[in-house]
Amino acid sequence: MNTYKLPRVDSEDPILRTFMLFAQTADAVKKYADAVLYKVGLSSIKLTMLRVLASNGGTMTPSAIAYWTLREPNNITTLVDRMRRDGLVKVRPNNRDRRSVNVTLTNKGRKLLEEHTPLLRDIVKQVMSSISEDDAALLEKLLGVLSQNTETGLTELVGKR
Repeated sequence: MNTYKLPRVDSEDPILRTFMLFAQTADAVKKYADAVLYKVGLSSIKLTMLRVLASNGGTMTPSAIAYWTLREPNNITTLVDRMRRDGLVKVRPNNRDRRSVNVTLTNKGRKLLEEHTPLLRDIVKQVMSSISEDDAALLEKLLGVLSQNTETGLTELVGKR
């Protein structure tokens, strides 16, 4: 049986070591999720987009999708085109802004999301299997701090443009 082992992060600085482990783990979790989803013809970003659309009333602009998925708008445009060809979304002109379109989740897209939600739960179960509820609460708190610090940094960068 082949095993996959992440390389050890080597640094004497505990903050740097923790940050590197966090970034490495985030990449590995995405790689794992994509490998599992690939077996059923999906990717984590496609499933994320379906979930974002479903959670926001089923219709959004590409720029709103980009905001919610933390992706660049041109990447979302390419993804929308692929998902439109697959029948997962429809694209229609935006009545309020002629320069924009609305992306709408189709019944096929909703069905695909519902069909693969148990697979998402399996991914979460695997990744979080050794974490107690208390540890999960602590991790959530710490990730909230990291998220806020990152948002602050991004806001400062955007403000300097």
